[in-house]
Amino acid sequence: MGQEDGREAEAGSASGAAVREQVEVVGPGAHLLGCRHVPDADLRAVVLVCTAPPFDQPVDAGRTARLGRRLARAGVAVQRFGWLDPVAAPEAAAAVDVEALVDDARRALELLRDRCPVERVGLLGVRLGALVAARLARSLPGAPVALWQPVTRTRTVLEQAARRRAAAPGAPAVDVLGTRLGAALAEGVVVGGLVDELGAEPRPLFVAWTAGDGPGTGGDDVARCRSRGFPVEEVAVPCDGSRAGRPVPAAAPDELVERTAGWLVGHLAPPAVAPAARITSVDVGEVS
Repeated sequence: MGQEDGREAEAGSASGAAVREQVEVVGPGAHLLGCRHVPDADLRAVVLVCTAPPFDQPVDAGRTARLGRRLARAGVAVQRFGWLDPVAAPEAAAAVDVEALVDDARRALELLRDRCPVERVGLLGVRLGALVAARLARSLPGAPVALWQPVTRTRTVLEQAARRRAAAPGAPAVDVLGTRLGAALAEGVVVGGLVDELGAEPRPLFVAWTAGDGPGTGGDDVARCRSRGFPVEEVAVPCDGSRAGRPVPAAAPDELVERTAGWLVGHLAPPAVAPAARITSVDVGEVS
């Protein structure tokens, strides 16, 4: 499955809980770099982060890393993954399609479950990765899915890519325009919207939008999920300005990370509650 490169680091936290960070090269031709945040003890659940590399946004790398460390301190291992060098491989990125994105995420999930064999699994989908996480969730009945600024309709992917390219012409980034994925999304026949990808079985959903941007048309798709019986928690988080013409969640304070972590821990690894004491017998002494 994966070829381990032997790199592992350990970090502490204010609470004293140790977090191990493991790095592995995975995928055919070793094209993916995986980073895993693992609790030093008391592993209770795992979460896979889907950012749809190589079309992920650099601004999300720091946020997902902070979320990974935060969850690991709560007993939840987190697997992130990305391309080793997407900017240096535009031809390879041009050949990526929807199935390749899902296959990469599935390989990362298999690696995570192999390294951290626990039953409880959750998913985080970021932007275009929301559709990848939704597709992957079909094989995980009842698994909670958290979404950050989710792309809920395929046309939105093309519109966002066009805005980013117009805002920063000549920038060394990979987007879907001119790729096999872009053509498939334009035709609208390869991947459905969020509701279609999630399937009919209800599961807990957490959706974070930016306060300045709001859900837009995505709000209608989330409402459809709710009408189908999905328990949905929606939050609006602050913005830290504009990147590529669009507001993004704030990095400090980490409201996005804290609220997402709290929701995932609540569904995957709630604190153990001691059973109520039961009185089985009463000794009554004599009173003189």
